[in-house]
Amino acid sequence: MDSKNKFLLNINHHENLITPGLVIFPEIIRGNIKKMIKIAGSSERLWPHVKTHKLSEIIDIQKKFGIKKFKCATICESEMLAAAGVEKILLAIQPSKINLKHFIELKLSYPKIEFSTIVDNFESLKIMSDLTDKNRTTLSLWLDVNNGMNRTGINDSKTALDLIKKIKSNDNFYFKGLHIYDGHLRNPDFKIRKKECDNAYKYVNELIECSNRYGFKVHDIITGGSPTFNIHSMREGNYLSPGTTLLWDIGYKKLFPEMDFEISAILVSRVISKPNENILCLDLGHKSVASEMPLPRVIVHGLENAKHLSQSEEHLVIETKKAKNYKIGDLVCASPYHICPTVSKFEYVQIISEAYTSSFWKIKERNYNLKYNVLNI
Repeated sequence: MDSKNKFLLNINHHENLITPGLVIFPEIIRGNIKKMIKIAGSSERLWPHVKTHKLSEIIDIQKKFGIKKFKCATICESEMLAAAGVEKILLAIQPSKINLKHFIELKLSYPKIEFSTIVDNFESLKIMSDLTDKNRTTLSLWLDVNNGMNRTGINDSKTALDLIKKIKSNDNFYFKGLHIYDGHLRNPDFKIRKKECDNAYKYVNELIECSNRYGFKVHDIITGGSPTFNIHSMREGNYLSPGTTLLWDIGYKKLFPEMDFEISAILVSRVISKPNENILCLDLGHKSVASEMPLPRVIVHGLENAKHLSQSEEHLVIETKKAKNYKIGDLVCASPYHICPTVSKFEYVQIISEAYTSSFWKIKERNYNLKYNVLNI
């Protein structure tokens, strides 16, 4: 977060902030949503992911800006979206059988919402066919396309066409279109990233043309995530699905400065010990910060040049000549390099509004709704 940000400058007014904790600023989120809409050209074109924030309150804010369609990665997030009353929910991960049972039960419980998911193989499609048959329901499906990330999706046109044909020949399915995620394209040079993105997209265009020739018209396409959001916005007729753009983080801020989103979530911690000269220990262990990358995992504001010595479950130990300026109990703020899995560390986030009032939002996606008796469906 920019050190000039008025929220950061005034965060010390909140003596009762719980540490370690995650603080979110709704006004900055609203500003990020406006930037998302400006890049997309309209709110109707946005199909944002919720995996970064996992908060129904942020969904409600987006709905007020006219955003009605959302992507998610888990059944818990699907439940959260359904309860929020959105119009369309895309489970953007190919569900296993047990998760598909949950998903179908959720779909049956919310008949006014359009539920869809992705598929990239015949085995999963057979499970989907059997379960929709058993429950006398239908399922909307997107073909998941692999255009270079090599994580999920189809990268063979013949197999893709055969799968589309199989989907369209089954009365239980609605073929929605193509789903493309290219999160591997992260070059910080925008011109290089755009060239790589456009080259990877050639396969998508070839697949669309081939599909149309065989009479399998592709009506809708969902493209990219946050790293290629602004690039895919230059295309026509596609939906855009950024997610991290709502909260942003240090990692993406350094990689993609041209998108100019603001960090709206910040970690708060306190100095809990000064065990040696120039050493500070903060209550910011890897139970509170995503730890999938090497140190440093956060930038500590005011101590940007500190050396991060170690991090354990509850402690972060840093070395800095500024240690003498800090007392036990002093509040410090830190921005994580990766916000998405950091949010998952918390059950509640602390909210600071423009009026410098605070409250709590519960991360609702953490718990399954156990009312769904999936063993009987």
